[in-house]
Amino acid sequence: MTSRPQILFLLAMILIFAGCNKSYDEKIGGVEIPIPRGMKKSDGAGLEVALLGFGGGQSSFRGQLEPGNVIEFYEKEMPSRGWQPNAGVVSKGGMLTYAKDNRTVIIMVGGNNDTTTMTVTVGGTSR
Repeated sequence: MTSRPQILFLLAMILIFAGCNKSYDEKIGGVEIPIPRGMKKSDGAGLEVALLGFGGGQSSFRGQLEPGNVIEFYEKEMPSRGWQPNAGVVSKGGMLTYAKDNRTVIIMVGGNNDTTTMTVTVGGTSR
């Protein structure tokens, strides 16, 4: 028979592991992009473009995360999803670029007072 403390411990462990999901996916320009938990989509639906074999999109996000933590998240997460890093400029925020399958992702991160803003732009050509 299971005791009450064991049940409470088990429930606590379940809640801890359920909270370990540190990101969610957002479709931008037809591409699934990981977004760190704590960053919420800004007002508006974002921008989607499809014209003569070129497609892309852009969405903005804001949250209470440190800009450096957002940069670190993408430096780990994008390569683990097969995105190859390109140019990047980092200083208390910054810009990172990644490429995969004729697509380019540009992630711009900045901080202002207690709020971090992020813009994700996806562009590329269809095969």
